[in-house]
Amino acid sequence: MHGLQSPVKYVRILWRELNGKRRWYAQLINEGLPYQKEKNYISNALIGLDLNISNIAFVGDNKAGLLPFAEKVPTYDYEIAALQRKMQRSQRVNNPDNYERDFEIKKGHRTVKKKGKVKKGKREWKRSKNYKKAAQKKRELQRKKSAYAKSQNRKTVNEILQHGNVIKTEKVSVKGWQKRYGKAISAKSPGFVQSELQRKVEKTGGQFITFSTQKTALSQTHLDGSRVKKSLSERVHHDATGIKMHRDLFSAYLSRYVNHDDKLSLQDARDGYRGAESLLLEAWQESLNREQLGSSESGLIAPERFSDKLGKTNQIAVCAESGRKVNPNS
Repeated sequence: MHGLQSPVKYVRILWRELNGKRRWYAQLINEGLPYQKEKNYISNALIGLDLNISNIAFVGDNKAGLLPFAEKVPTYDYEIAALQRKMQRSQRVNNPDNYERDFEIKKGHRTVKKKGKVKKGKREWKRSKNYKKAAQKKRELQRKKSAYAKSQNRKTVNEILQHGNVIKTEKVSVKGWQKRYGKAISAKSPGFVQSELQRKVEKTGGQFITFSTQKTALSQTHLDGSRVKKSLSERVHHDATGIKMHRDLFSAYLSRYVNHDDKLSLQDARDGYRGAESLLLEAWQESLNREQLGSSESGLIAPERFSDKLGKTNQIAVCAESGRKVNPNS
């Protein structure tokens, strides 16, 4: 009822397809701000963020988390694949002239029959009633999948914003990920989470700060200032100082200490790690419990605590508080 109490500025007529039927709606655009649920409050604090293909790590002042995208969302992969095969069979039966001839190939001692490819050029396609029914069912499954994913990802966004509205994160290209991880990107929608976070943060007067991944290389950086490259399959960060932490959580923690000139204030990160370590460990444990890892992976459950044998930093950076330079060999 909150929206109906505001003056109506525009009315849009639009349609959506639900269960194969086109349904028309009148969408009201009202003056003012949307209703904010009490449980979806937004705090004024700093958050370090690390966005990945299937999850997002955040570290705030009093809370850290490693949250999956589109958790428990049905993918309907089997059903969609079955409908696609049915549609392809229907197309071949009703449009035989649009395909090349079938052919046989030798595979070892066996002869395998292969379907002919679609002929090049623009052609007319006859679509039967069965084809149209299968296409409608496929569109409905894809719509449900997308709606479920958006709903779950909005919950993730709201949970993160409860701990801060000043976000620091690496400048990642989700479009670049699509070329390499197209299917995973489609299922998890990290780009939607990124854009939704930025939209809500800026709407509430916060900041969404991005910095260069090439300059900071947070996933490779150790607290002693050294950098060691890792493969994408390595999800645990073994720091040169002796600590052990989840790779994404550690990167999210370091992003809190990246300055406006895209330089990591490593001394501040070292000084603040003791206070943040319990938050990071708790977030890692919650993630492991969520995934219900077996005993074979239980070695990740008890990461090592912060080492007291930290040497002095060897990375040039500006401390966030004092503004002084840190010498690489001091």
